Amino acid sequence: MRVIKSRRSIRKFKPDPVPDELLNAMLECALLAPNARNQQKWHFTVIQ
Repeated sequence: MRVIKSRRSIRKFKPDPVPDELLNAMLECALLAPNARNQQKWHFTVIQ
């Protein structure tokens, strides 16, 4: 609940690039997220 209540919108981003290791770790976590009826309809686009 704390995470949901402390959520905020980000309107400005730092110009620093995201390291490849961190980007790969985030994508791996995203692929493990549950989905409806295991339909596997995930699509990710990475723009650097």
